[in-house]
Amino acid sequence: MRHTILLASLAFVAIVPAQELRRGLVDADAIVVARQLGKTPHDEDVVLHRLQILLDVRGGGGNATLTVLDWPKLSLHNRPMPRQSRLYCLQDATAAATRLGLPAQNGPYFRMVGWPGSNPLVGADLATDAGVRFAQLLAANVQGAAPIDTATALHTTALQGDATVRTEAARYLAERPDLRAKLGGLQWSQLVARAAGEIDDVPFKIALAELCAEQRLDGVFDALLVGLNQVDNAEYARIVGRIGKTLHGEDAVARIEERLRQAGQAKARATLLLALGATNTKGALDALLRMDSKDAAVEAALREHRSPRAKEAVGSKK
Repeated sequence: MRHTILLASLAFVAIVPAQELRRGLVDADAIVVARQLGKTPHDEDVVLHRLQILLDVRGGGGNATLTVLDWPKLSLHNRPMPRQSRLYCLQDATAAATRLGLPAQNGPYFRMVGWPGSNPLVGADLATDAGVRFAQLLAANVQGAAPIDTATALHTTALQGDATVRTEAARYLAERPDLRAKLGGLQWSQLVARAAGEIDDVPFKIALAELCAEQRLDGVFDALLVGLNQVDNAEYARIVGRIGKTLHGEDAVARIEERLRQAGQAKARATLLLALGATNTKGALDALLRMDSKDAAVEAALREHRSPRAKEAVGSKK
């Protein structure tokens, strides 16, 4: 299955709502850069937004304007904003427009894709805007660009791209095994090194870790463990622990324990213990139960393990 490792690594992890621009770009029937010209209520439930198309990335049909149908009473819904140039991921709403009796001359009719982050602001220079260029890259892939060209461009974006799109590029590669297969050994080495070395952007670091894990690269888990010493972040520790279980099973415990023996600082030790608990393996539980039960870091790792015996061990302290 395509997302086996990704789903395993993210299970039970509470994270902030992710940006999903790539999903909006893939799901869209049309992608345009546009500015709202005005809006008109059709009835008490529907508002019509008239947009001027500034750039047709794909699917706009060469039109100068289009109409977006909006249902304001729906709380979880993207809608056009006045006086702003934005990237729009749109889905065909011709059938809805017909049901509403809207005139054909005011078409084409669309509705906005609902994925978070799928309607970003764009800069004045569309040729250099990171979001627009990312949209053009995925559009070219849909329209038949050579897979190796798409894979190479995504690799470059993930490593060197603007912070607004590099995480999305890494996630998209993780979701596309056909494109990942086009990358060479040097490119994967660069991605692993960046995953281990990134210290400022944790969501990006996690996306790279998941990407490298999806490819089942030799040595990737050990490289990610090294990264634990550089980032004091519980989410990353959980991801690394679950990736370790997926890639190595019970053997992940020995690899983490080896790093624990080398850990000098209390924070590094606590992060490694959390990753150990996150493996949710029998070996991890046995190792934690042998440790000092009064140690707060050990208790946190036992809580992360989630097994009945771990919960019992934490409960007995109360």
